[in-house]
Amino acid sequence: MDRLWFGCPPPGKRAGRKPVLGEPNEGNLGAVELKWLQADGAWLEGELVHGVSVGIWEGRIERIERGPAPGQARRVEGVLLPGAIDLQVNGAGGHGVELGTPEALDGVARTVHAGGASAFLPTLITAPMPALLERIAAVADWIEARSEAVAGQAVALGLHVEGPFLEASGAHPEADLVDPTPERVDAILEAGRGLIRLVTLAPDRPGAPEAVSRLVEAGVCVAIGHAHGTRQLEACIEAGASMVTHLFNAMSGLHHRESGIAAHALADTRLCSSIILDSHHVSREAALVAWRCLGPERTVLVTDAVSAAGMPDGPHTLSGMPVELRDGAVRDRDGRLAGSSLSMAGAVCGLGRVAGMLEPGDVAAVTSENPARLLGDRDRGQLRPGAPAEIAVLGPRGQLTALLP
Repeated sequence: MDRLWFGCPPPGKRAGRKPVLGEPNEGNLGAVELKWLQADGAWLEGELVHGVSVGIWEGRIERIERGPAPGQARRVEGVLLPGAIDLQVNGAGGHGVELGTPEALDGVARTVHAGGASAFLPTLITAPMPALLERIAAVADWIEARSEAVAGQAVALGLHVEGPFLEASGAHPEADLVDPTPERVDAILEAGRGLIRLVTLAPDRPGAPEAVSRLVEAGVCVAIGHAHGTRQLEACIEAGASMVTHLFNAMSGLHHRESGIAAHALADTRLCSSIILDSHHVSREAALVAWRCLGPERTVLVTDAVSAAGMPDGPHTLSGMPVELRDGAVRDRDGRLAGSSLSMAGAVCGLGRVAGMLEPGDVAAVTSENPARLLGDRDRGQLRPGAPAEIAVLGPRGQLTALLP
């Protein structure tokens, strides 16, 4: 399969173990008839393997075979990748996550899946603490009620709480920004009932390093974002912060004498950075600098999608605030960017326009492997027997599609 991917030569190997082919998942059901996918290739444990068949049973990958499937198979044109994980989704398909109803959240999950991601973190932004806690609990209820994957919907892995422990408001209501006191951090964790997976905070808020420690102890990935000051940044990283949220946006930037958050994000190899590549949030030149500094090892594609994603131009909302989608950009009444209408497939195309040359392994890393690693999700980020059948296809022109679970 000597195809070109965003204009690059046929991809070679990355460092990694040889893929395990033909080995059944532990507890293989033997004679049961599997559903088979047959593809041009697959990214398996650091290597592009040509001519691969994947056997699926009850939502899990049961077998991976080199060559034709042993039974009837669905033919897929392209390379199979682990399913994409979007760490920042405020809404989609005309629905905001903050609504918290099954109807709204089902609509978000459908639109996220249609846009190329197999899994996501419903994201809640800054609100008054009582309202935020109610919203967290409502989304947690919805996640807990979904005991198994729903066809055509992305899987919600937990919540991303972006605020209220922020410094630079951006599109967040500034009056509701507060310090991460132990009481507030514990209240958020309690409302989430073990489903808080990512929290974005500003490092110079009083008590931020202690909050990072508490959150990491609770199994939460902590990201730095919506911040100007760097005085406590090192302490937050030492406490376990491992990511920067939407690089360049709502943060102090690059300066040759005053190193802002963005400069530290690019230079510090302990940090991954998410980035919104919708041609509005980050210029091509800045995105190229980020890619050259971060590479596939530290880049995470996110959409920061709001209710406008998957919808026509016109008025929409972000956490109850009026916003407008026009020519691909979502802005509030003051003209500030307020989330995006981006899909994960669009984000991959955005990276392709920036980088010019992408291997399937690059796409797997920035859409799946890195997010899964940050979340500590050992089930996801790789195609292997036993993993959920959340699979993406990278087509011959670089288009990303999420297969139905």
